[in-house]
Amino acid sequence: MISKLVEILKFFLLIFLNNMKKLFIVIILLSFICSYAQTIKRLDSLIQVSKKQNNHQLINTLNEISWEFKNSNADSALIYAKKALKTAKIINENRFIAAAYNSVASAFEANSNIDSAEIYHQRSLKIKLKINDSVGVADSYNNLGIIEDIKGNYDLALKNYFKALKIYEEHAKDFEKVPTVLINIGIVYKKQKEYNKVLDYYHRALKIYKKNNFEIGETIVTGNIGSVLINLQEYKQSIQYSEKAKELYSKLGYSRYVPYMLENIGIAKDSLKQYASARTDYLAAISFFENDQNLYELSNTKISLANNYTLTNEFVPAKKELLEALAIINKNGFKEMKVKALRNLSRVYWLTNDLKNAYITQNLYSIEKDSLSEAEKIKTIYELETKYETEKKEKEILSHRANLAEKELHINQKNTQIIGLVVLALVISLLGYVLFNQQKLKTKQLQKEGELKEALAEIESQNKLQEQRLAISRDLHDTIGAQLTFIISSIDNLQYGYKITNEKLTNRLTSITNFTKETIYELRDTIWAMNKNDISLEDLQARISNFIDKGQLFSNGTNFSFITDSSIDEELKFSSLKGMNIYRIIQESINNAVKYAEANTITVCFKNTENGLNVSIKDNGKGFDASSVALGNGLSNMKKRASEIGSILYIESKINEGTTIQFEI
Repeated sequence: MISKLVEILKFFLLIFLNNMKKLFIVIILLSFICSYAQTIKRLDSLIQVSKKQNNHQLINTLNEISWEFKNSNADSALIYAKKALKTAKIINENRFIAAAYNSVASAFEANSNIDSAEIYHQRSLKIKLKINDSVGVADSYNNLGIIEDIKGNYDLALKNYFKALKIYEEHAKDFEKVPTVLINIGIVYKKQKEYNKVLDYYHRALKIYKKNNFEIGETIVTGNIGSVLINLQEYKQSIQYSEKAKELYSKLGYSRYVPYMLENIGIAKDSLKQYASARTDYLAAISFFENDQNLYELSNTKISLANNYTLTNEFVPAKKELLEALAIINKNGFKEMKVKALRNLSRVYWLTNDLKNAYITQNLYSIEKDSLSEAEKIKTIYELETKYETEKKEKEILSHRANLAEKELHINQKNTQIIGLVVLALVISLLGYVLFNQQKLKTKQLQKEGELKEALAEIESQNKLQEQRLAISRDLHDTIGAQLTFIISSIDNLQYGYKITNEKLTNRLTSITNFTKETIYELRDTIWAMNKNDISLEDLQARISNFIDKGQLFSNGTNFSFITDSSIDEELKFSSLKGMNIYRIIQESINNAVKYAEANTITVCFKNTENGLNVSIKDNGKGFDASSVALGNGLSNMKKRASEIGSILYIESKINEGTTIQFEI
């Protein structure tokens, strides 16, 4: 099969001989296929050799096979790694068991099973510490640092990296070990925006690579330095480093990394107001990314090119590039890029006085940004902490005042006793009166103090509850959300990085991707509700409108409308539980109408009635006989949600006349 593909590429080489751009593409494809063929040949050779080896040799071969499969077939990588571990346990030698544990961990990491990968790296580390394998211990620390970096535990990642660095500097004979961990440390600091520290570690790595004439390492670090210098506004230096990296990538035959450098150069030139030159670099980068089908970077570069056009007041091509970028982003679910593109598009509409579209786009940008932004959550936590500390100080002040009041009372009592000794007759009547008033005052004071303590306790309880909700939502976003996004990215990489010809497998991967995306949307809705003490009618309307807009995009031939009674109180608010249940009922109703009813029109209506807010979802689909059809999980869940918010769900449906679902709040 490989030989046939090579012959086809040779044919295309003759056709496009005079077209240098397409000739370059053919050469890259030919190189890739030859490299792939060599990998397959090497794997086949290793597997054949393994059949004739003793256990000691077999373990090393199985580990090597697992490593070869890691980037192409993660399941096979895990199978061979476990075979290596089983064989190592048979011969019962620690160094082989530790190596096999490392292979299993790497295979789990390739499968995106980060928790299992961490467990096996820890097991490998434990054995290496036991047998005093210093470099092996450093390898494990470095691997654990990578795991913690992926999980977002940056302090633990740095702790492991620094342990590895110290050991490498003292014991490693392989010069590549030290710069590798230096770069890893730089990557963590880059995520923290500590750019000066990033440069320090990158330059240390670069010095080692240059000293040892390791060109590919020098190339990668040079490009990374160019990127970091943009963040430090050192644009001229950034261009120098990026140009150098571009030349080195071309020289070494890694041309697919050239467009990354071109984009960095373009961004730096824009900052220096060299717009025409920057535009040339962006267009060249876009051409590369289109040929490589690198859709993520293609959309990113189109946004950069649009910004270039905007800076020169060329708004028509700017809008064109942004709309093309959004089409790619929406199709592939590049959420972060969507926020960036919407922000720039809103700016273009504003600058061209298209205020309606500027408002719509800005609203979409705010919604998308809200689903990503952690800054607001952190700000909320800081505000809660400040509020807690303030209340704590107020409590101390009140306690101090109470002590002063008691001291004053004590002084008054003494004065009363002195006066009573002077005028005995007056003391008897006066003392009773004073004691009565004092007791009454004290009772009121104690009562107020009790009420104050109860109020403070309630506030503290609410603060703790809010902190727990924020922590849970943050954990959901940072762990489950990140893992689901990583699944989508991995599947996309499989689909675009490997030419899968099995249609069933392609459909299955697409199905998994779509399901994962839907799960992310559901997760974001849940986080949205958890982060609010109450949900306003305006919040709910915006969320429903956003969902309907998405339905409009993905449901061909179905018209959606959202009608709100103008008499409804705009200040109306719901608890987060009630607001989420209302949203879920509407969402499930629309999904049912799209999936099963074959409706042409779906209308969501908010209407003000004597009993409160009436919500109805109506479609003109094929309907069903409600008296004879058993309720499925969807309808049952909707009724349960309505019950939870103290409402009753009414379902009216007639065959060929559509379905109406309504409830009142």
